Amino acid sequence: MKVDMRAIIIALLSVLLLPALALAATDDVEISVNVSISAVIEVTPATANFNLVTPGVDSFPGSLEFTITNKGSVNFTQMYVSLDVPAEETANPKVGGGAGAYRAGGFIVLMNETMLAAGSDNWRFVGRQEWNLTDKPSAYTPGTWAKAWGYFGNNSKEYFWDLTNGTNGFCNATDTQLRIKEWAVNGSAAAYDLSSDSQTYSSATAQADWAVYDALTSGPLAHYCVAARTDCQRVYIYQWDQGSQLDQCSSTWYIYDDDTEFTTNDQFDFNITVWIPPGIPAGDTSSSTLTVTAS
Repeated sequence: MKVDMRAIIIALLSVLLLPALALAATDDVEISVNVSISAVIEVTPATANFNLVTPGVDSFPGSLEFTITNKGSVNFTQMYVSLDVPAEETANPKVGGGAGAYRAGGFIVLMNETMLAAGSDNWRFVGRQEWNLTDKPSAYTPGTWAKAWGYFGNNSKEYFWDLTNGTNGFCNATDTQLRIKEWAVNGSAAAYDLSSDSQTYSSATAQADWAVYDALTSGPLAHYCVAARTDCQRVYIYQWDQGSQLDQCSSTWYIYDDDTEFTTNDQFDFNITVWIPPGIPAGDTSSSTLTVTAS
């Protein structure tokens, strides 16, 4: 009988190796991870473009929605926006300037997720900068010793204002006077008469470069913060801007301010659109940066 030696060898190896294969050894490794503090938010989309917007009409080109996501490892309770308009638009665009002399951010109006969910239509300027006209309208009846005058315009209406410097000769004084007509320019001379039917603000907080008016309760500037520049050549009217070169004003709004913390991976929305007042030249404005800060 012929013996298959290969088969015998394989069989013997199998028997000899079985005990070794049946044995196993284990040990444990304890894993721990410490997550560092990281404050990160992401706003999407990262750009906003509004094209061929008609100035001076009572409508706007729809709104754009932006989502803030907490991408960090800490929670927040407040979020606000800031705008670079006061720092970047420093020359009067009404003096020989085209569209590019204006900063795009000066036309932005905003509502947050809470307002939109409640069905509000209370769009408010993030920060609108208005400039001295230099030339007086022929129908203008100035207030006492007015040094500058101009329009505060939204998307369809304009209200005439003027500014009188303080006793220090400049407009960043506590006694700088700001007046604005209670009703919009309508073609009549009366709309330019600031000696009657106008709001007068004469108690401001003096800062290095601005006088800031707060807690305005009536008229077209109601609930806004308003700042007058030292040289009296511009006023900045702001509702949402809390991070510009101005100190905080109690009338500014947060886009998120809630006892419920904005936790990691949470999302919150806000919408913006633009209001282009009458008299803005056609063409591309200079771009602006809107910054969202969480704290």
